[in-house]
Amino acid sequence: MPLLDVPHTLCQSCRQCCHFFLPPEMTPFASREESGHLPPEFHPTKEPIALLVGTREGFPVSTCSRLEESSFSCRSWPEHPLDCRIYPLVFTIEQGEPFIALDTTCPYAAEKPASWFQEKAMELRDRYWNAWTIEHKKALCQQFALDTFPERRLLLRLDTFLP
Repeated sequence: MPLLDVPHTLCQSCRQCCHFFLPPEMTPFASREESGHLPPEFHPTKEPIALLVGTREGFPVSTCSRLEESSFSCRSWPEHPLDCRIYPLVFTIEQGEPFIALDTTCPYAAEKPASWFQEKAMELRDRYWNAWTIEHKKALCQQFALDTFPERRLLLRLDTFLP
């Protein structure tokens, strides 16, 4: 069962997801070279994600190899990586602290009230973050540090997991 159920028609109209302007920033963690110590939810198929380099509207972009462009569907559905399943919620770092944030550039961010996303962030924390090992959390925080979501709203600070 998905944590967020973003309507497919909204994704088809936006087509922002699965296209990345600045790799490795904001790409699925499974597409990154240093992703071996991540929790298994980020590699559900154990198959690496490739990023295909091309252009979109005149800009260089990398596109997820699992994206079926004609239908704008994921070839790995429903076993796609956790960071894809929870978007527009994102894991991020703010002043060295891990957070769950909302990427406000996603049109779905305007479809629900902030309190709804806050509740989903708490579910994400309880279901995943609190169950992961310290090693998994450290590996994730290294990945979070690569991402920049300039238009994000911090929703929930996560425990720092350090003794």
